[in-house]
Amino acid sequence: MKYLDGVFAPYQDLYTVEGLKEELHVNLQEKVRDLKNQGYDDEAALRMTIDSVGDIEEIIESITDKTRELRQTVKRDLSTSNLQDSDLKGIAVQDGKFDMSDLRGSDFSNSDLVNASFKCSNLRNVRFDGADLTGARLNMSDLRNVSFNGADLTGAKIIMCNLKDSTFKNCVLNNTDFSSSDLSGICFENQTLNGTIFDKAGLAGTSFRNAVLRNVSFRNVPKKSILKAIFDGSTMDKLTYAALKGYNANLTNVTVS
Repeated sequence: MKYLDGVFAPYQDLYTVEGLKEELHVNLQEKVRDLKNQGYDDEAALRMTIDSVGDIEEIIESITDKTRELRQTVKRDLSTSNLQDSDLKGIAVQDGKFDMSDLRGSDFSNSDLVNASFKCSNLRNVRFDGADLTGARLNMSDLRNVSFNGADLTGAKIIMCNLKDSTFKNCVLNNTDFSSSDLSGICFENQTLNGTIFDKAGLAGTSFRNAVLRNVSFRNVPKKSILKAIFDGSTMDKLTYAALKGYNANLTNVTVS
């Protein structure tokens, strides 16, 4: 309904109200039909339906207060917070702290999170699509099923994390440190990795197919794990190749340059 589109227009970037809008739309349609069945014409039924709703703007404001406050937060310590399913798209929280917080299901897409800290946090099912996570610290966190697609993770620390089913499509991973993290089955295909660190990481089934690896570190990676990593079609420098060859990695169809 055009009426709802107008009321919700100021909040269209907040997905937390999308469910409310859809529910109201259905309810209002049913209300209009009931009134028309009672003999009211279209205009009267629509007017009576709108009048019955009340102050929608007040309802919306009441459920988005936390979102608005968080959007305006800069350099704030939000450690030990419960922020499950929060709409945090586009926030600017450089040097912010989210340590030991529950952030499951939250959306940080396109946010400025430079040097932010998420140590020991539950980030399962979080979206960081397009976010700037340069220098961010996500050590010892639950990162299962996290979407980092298009994020800048230059110099980020993702140490001792569980990354099962997470995605890194089109990410910037220069000097990103994945030491001691479980990256089993993760796809880094067609990525360019410069100075990326995979020391002691679990790489069983991890795919570097058609990736470019420059000065990438694989120190002390479990031998059984590296044997199951996929490097088919990748291009790498001589030092990276030599290190992987020393672990007996499968380097068939690899280009050294």
